[in-house]
Amino acid sequence: MRKIRVNLREYGGLSCVVAVTAPGVEAGLPWDRAECRHAPDVKCSGMRGCRVAAQPTRLWNDASRRWWRELNRLCKQHADRAIARHGAKRKGGILMYEWELQKRGVWHLHVVLRMESAVERAWAFEYVAALCELAPSRGLGFIDRKPLRSPQSAEQSARYLSKYLAKWRADGSLEIAETVEGAGRTLLNYVSRSLTVGSGCTMRALRNVRLVRAWREGRVQQHCLDPFEFLVSLILLEQSDAP
Repeated sequence: MRKIRVNLREYGGLSCVVAVTAPGVEAGLPWDRAECRHAPDVKCSGMRGCRVAAQPTRLWNDASRRWWRELNRLCKQHADRAIARHGAKRKGGILMYEWELQKRGVWHLHVVLRMESAVERAWAFEYVAALCELAPSRGLGFIDRKPLRSPQSAEQSARYLSKYLAKWRADGSLEIAETVEGAGRTLLNYVSRSLTVGSGCTMRALRNVRLVRAWREGRVQQHCLDPFEFLVSLILLEQSDAP
């Protein structure tokens, strides 16, 4: 959550969050009717507690990241070439993306696009147009392009993504989302290097912050970090607004 918040703050401009979903029954993700708790004549939905059958879920989830990498590469190429044809010397791009586990048991994506400048907006529209065209052939499903019409601040995008990772309970404790628990060691989100270079906030740096906090509180005798990593960790620790 902190990696998302700090890095989108580093960008600071307008952005939009586009959803890239898994396909439906027609593409080989049938519902497991044995898990349904509604009447037979009611349409299945993840919101009703319905789940996709176990084997198709496992196969799609295992392949989805590979399919996404290929789809993302092709769509970025399309957007870059489209912008170049209009004479733009600078490009737009992806700020970050995050995986979320849907209630029906399959993964889908939230992609954050740059929308501050005219060139960035043009790039975003071309990128999403390519997503809509190519997604079915690369194993992905519906693309929600409506957010392109209503850009929002980077801070709003950060809050939107964070709620899929965890949320605060009424008693002040943190409830971890099923997305985090179901991911294991799998990468949940990607942040553009153009942001992390400026902010210094990566998962590795945040792990170092946790180590330096423990060292400063006397819980470990040595932090074993090189001087540069130690300095970055101290800076991030002093900037922390986490409890």
